[in-house]
Amino acid sequence: MSDIFHSPPAPSGDQRSDAHPIIPGRPSFNGFRTGTRPITLPVDLFAEVLPDIGNEAELRVTLHVLYAIGRLRGALRTVRRSELVNDSILNRGLAHCGGVQVLSDALQLTVARGTLIDCLLDDDDVLYFVNNEGGRRLRERIRSGAQSLADGRRAINERLPIEPTSPAKVYEQEVGTLTPAIASQLSDAEAHYPTDWVIEALQLAATNNARSWRYAEAILRRWESEGRENEATRGNARATDPYSHVYRRE
Repeated sequence: MSDIFHSPPAPSGDQRSDAHPIIPGRPSFNGFRTGTRPITLPVDLFAEVLPDIGNEAELRVTLHVLYAIGRLRGALRTVRRSELVNDSILNRGLAHCGGVQVLSDALQLTVARGTLIDCLLDDDDVLYFVNNEGGRRLRERIRSGAQSLADGRRAINERLPIEPTSPAKVYEQEVGTLTPAIASQLSDAEAHYPTDWVIEALQLAATNNARSWRYAEAILRRWESEGRENEATRGNARATDPYSHVYRRE
């Protein structure tokens, strides 16, 4: 992209002030068409990511993957590496900086930077997601098997803990999807409270129809300050629930 990274020379002599340089071999762009569906890009991309990208292939791949995922509809908002390899628009863009041969390295740079996250499949293909809340949640659903892929391929889970902790299992069974943030909080709770306390607090949250980590954490704090007791005898009525102030559906 060196041809667009530098300002064109200033006009001199009798050149018109509105004259523009012509890029050899490229047709001029006639402007954006009215009614073309826009692609939403995060503000962080412009403020925090683009200023630090010095590799042209990484820049082109980053923008193209955001474009490709932004055009998708439905639950599976992700692209495969094999799709990117055969994408004619991306190939045309990469022709300026080494061709499709630089794609793998560029994708690794996007993952290392944290712009994209990836998921290895059992056919040696790779899924790429935008590294935002929706992308992270979708990757975990695919890894856990909660979200299936259209062609029946499955994620390889070696990157996940081989045997998740018991509270993590209980959380997924009783509360909901185990996100990285919740996994970190569960790990902190296990370091502070007995494991059986954490498990019982999660089960009580489910029993009281208040499936959130915040609710379970309130139970643990109360037990720590007032002593543990058999809260199953309290009943399910909100009026008698000492943790009703922390209800929050997730």
